Amino acid sequence: MATKKRKVDSECRAFNDEWTWKYFFTAVKDKPVCLICNEAVAVFKEYNISRHFTSKHKNSNYEAMSEYERKQNVESLCKKLSGPQNFFKKGNTIQEAATHASYIVAYKIAENNKALSDGEFVKQCMLQVCYVLCPDKKNNFQTVSLSRKTMTSRIEAIDKKLTSQLESKIGQFKFCSIAMDESTDINDTVQLVLFIRGVDENFEITEELACMRSLKGTTKGCDIFREFQEGLLTLKVPIKNICNITTDGAPNMTGKKSGFLRLFNQNYPGNNVVFLHRVIKMLCVNLH
Repeated sequence: MATKKRKVDSECRAFNDEWTWKYFFTAVKDKPVCLICNEAVAVFKEYNISRHFTSKHKNSNYEAMSEYERKQNVESLCKKLSGPQNFFKKGNTIQEAATHASYIVAYKIAENNKALSDGEFVKQCMLQVCYVLCPDKKNNFQTVSLSRKTMTSRIEAIDKKLTSQLESKIGQFKFCSIAMDESTDINDTVQLVLFIRGVDENFEITEELACMRSLKGTTKGCDIFREFQEGLLTLKVPIKNICNITTDGAPNMTGKKSGFLRLFNQNYPGNNVVFLHRVIKMLCVNLH
């Protein structure tokens, strides 16, 4: 008959405080660690711990010490062991803070539409201020990476996070409306911008820039409709939840033969979408 294998982890062994001064051991992250050589023993078992002490430190001065002397030495050895651990913990904390700081700068650069290379200029300013106000912290400021490459990766990460949050909110919408517009950027590329406003079952309203799609080549109604579909597909916006679409009055938007609205109705027959164009909104504002 096969014998059942013992599992040491399931025996719930505990560290005995007497082992600290008797064998110069302490518990670190659920492992008994020797205070003299910093080696770890597999389990909390007195036989294993005592065997380590007698085999590794038999001829050392620690074995000949009295109980009082051992307790005195244990205190100083514990401080030596905790020193490196605190150092690495502090290092991790500083690194995490430096990463957080770089994300803050990247967000501000993107929010204010500044060049990615401005991060390096910001770091130079930070270091100069640090030298004046807190020179002892200059190493902490030096660890903050604000290079162009870092700013690019940080902004991309922020964009993915914000997009993920928006997708989560869109998934809770009961109804939503889309506002569309096209404009030419500084590189003469037409950009189609989609804004979304939605309400969930708790009547909480969310209004965000959904996406921006580049129209390379022509800007016909079919081009706008294609980018519209791909934009909604990326954000997983259900067509059935759309109750209103607002556009401008350009022919490629409202044309009866090949405009965006015509193509929308052809591809989604029987929808209850109300189409508006922003001239109506502008007139309302002027009247008020």
